[in-house]
Amino acid sequence: MTLQQEAKSPHERQLIGLSTLLHLENQARNAKTAGELAFIMVNDTLRLLDYRQAVLCRNKTGGKIEIDAVSGVDKPGKNAPYVIWLRSFFKHVLTDREIDGKKIQEISGEHLPGCLKKGWNEWGCSNGIWCPLIPPGNDPDSEWLGSLWLMRETKWQESEKALLSQLTGAYVHAWQALLNKPARRQVRTNKIARRFLYVLAAGCLAASLAIPVPLTVLAPARVVPEKPIIVTSPLKGVIKKIHVYPSQEVKAGQTLVSLDETELRNQFEVAGKTLEVARAEYKRALQTSLVHNENSLDAAIFSARVDQKLAEQKFVEDELTRVTVYSPSSGIALFSDVNDWIGRPVATGEKIMTIADPLLTELEIHVPVDNAVSMDVGTRVRLFLNTDPSIQIIGKIEQTSYEAELSPEGIPGFPVRASVSDGREKLRIGQQGTAKIYGKKVRLYYYLFRRPWATVRRILGM
Repeated sequence: MTLQQEAKSPHERQLIGLSTLLHLENQARNAKTAGELAFIMVNDTLRLLDYRQAVLCRNKTGGKIEIDAVSGVDKPGKNAPYVIWLRSFFKHVLTDREIDGKKIQEISGEHLPGCLKKGWNEWGCSNGIWCPLIPPGNDPDSEWLGSLWLMRETKWQESEKALLSQLTGAYVHAWQALLNKPARRQVRTNKIARRFLYVLAAGCLAASLAIPVPLTVLAPARVVPEKPIIVTSPLKGVIKKIHVYPSQEVKAGQTLVSLDETELRNQFEVAGKTLEVARAEYKRALQTSLVHNENSLDAAIFSARVDQKLAEQKFVEDELTRVTVYSPSSGIALFSDVNDWIGRPVATGEKIMTIADPLLTELEIHVPVDNAVSMDVGTRVRLFLNTDPSIQIIGKIEQTSYEAELSPEGIPGFPVRASVSDGREKLRIGQQGTAKIYGKKVRLYYYLFRRPWATVRRILGM
């Protein structure tokens, strides 16, 4: 029972109702949050008017209806059957042509469709009043903020409707301020401002595509020795022994490789025997020429044959001195496994190993054909090692090739050599990584769409 009903005389009821109305308006305007105001609207309104239940619904972005508060409930559940029915009912009130959802009016369940009438009978009351919350003004298209729905068993009096009209005006003013709902003119201004921002953002995006950026390309790379010394086989033969191990540090003059000398030893002994025979024949021919002058020509021939056999012996003797290969300088020996070389026949000049200074390194880059860009000498290069991506090695291109070659993986590309200008001490021969080559500057749109453009042209032939 409200205070007005407790008053004895009509004059007292009017005074109490007026003071309650003023107190509610003041309480609504002093609400700090939208939740506090919603609580006042569905619960404290009972001090002015008698009702069984009150519901506050709000208009969300996109035309959705949200149940903000229900009297006697701390926070209504979004998926509760009663709340789901309320949203459907309020949507029907706003869309039904026979019901003017922007005016205070009583609503009964007589004209509701079957699906809503069932819920009305289950949760509704015999008399309900719809109080829309619309900003003041003469514009019929004023934005609908929400509605206050009150239900009870008795009829609503005209005096009560007048009080609700006055009270909802104060509620709208306070709720509009708390929910930051601007007037329609302000909404239009904000829409224009948003469109301007969208156009400005699109213009800035389009202008940014013209920003010059370096055209970069990524390619696999590995660390190789700079100015390595190639150790080759001095003669044709079979490797007998490798005296060092892969990546072993060697000194200048240290024994590296020994070739099998068995065949050469046999050739040397045969050459010695042949030389002795030639000398005996020459001696006999020389003695015969002293008796018979006509045999002097044979002595000259046998003398030349002695010289020939002596040269052959000297040649084999020189070959024997070359069966052992020594290191031409200090460094580390780079070759495959020792067992891969022992017993292997080699030809004269065939590469066996490389002697390299571990402190002198450079980069060998293999740029795929489909990703090749302008790679002039002096172009900046940055290497990211696979073993430690946090390390960046700076260098520049020293040598490029205009002929494509197959990489060890079988990918066609252009070999590129690059020197190291910063971070050489962090490198080890044999390390691999990814090299980033910085080419000439191009527009950002070309940088972004170069590869897709090339793919489309290759597919469509345009």
